[in-house]
Amino acid sequence: MLVEWFSTEWPEYHKGRSLPDVASRFKLVPDQQNTLIAEIDDEIIGTVSLRGPWEAAPEIPPPWIGGLFVVPQHRNQGIGMALIDAAVAKARDDGHPTVHLSVRVDPASYIRRGWRVVGTVFAGDENVTVLRIETDA
Repeated sequence: MLVEWFSTEWPEYHKGRSLPDVASRFKLVPDQQNTLIAEIDDEIIGTVSLRGPWEAAPEIPPPWIGGLFVVPQHRNQGIGMALIDAAVAKARDDGHPTVHLSVRVDPASYIRRGWRVVGTVFAGDENVTVLRIETDA
């Protein structure tokens, strides 16, 4: 289900990849990725991953937050930010002092929540903003 969501939500990013190939990109790798999900009444409504190094920015240390997705009917209810907060808490609990993420949208809502812009990276076919937050680990 998640693979189909990702392929549909980000068709340009997954262009030319089969569903098994997309799935392999989200495969859990011990000590490098944790996937968190949000549920309502046993129905998965969203997900986010805490990942290892990102090939588009190998110089920036992991962990990275990626694969944030909330089903359309549950968007704009704070679920995405709750998933991000849970991923940051997991990173803190695992002893990571910082967490990074990249966004293709205006980063203002992240900045208001304590994230700091650290630069831009060319990923896929566009520049994305890279943000960092301290976890107090």
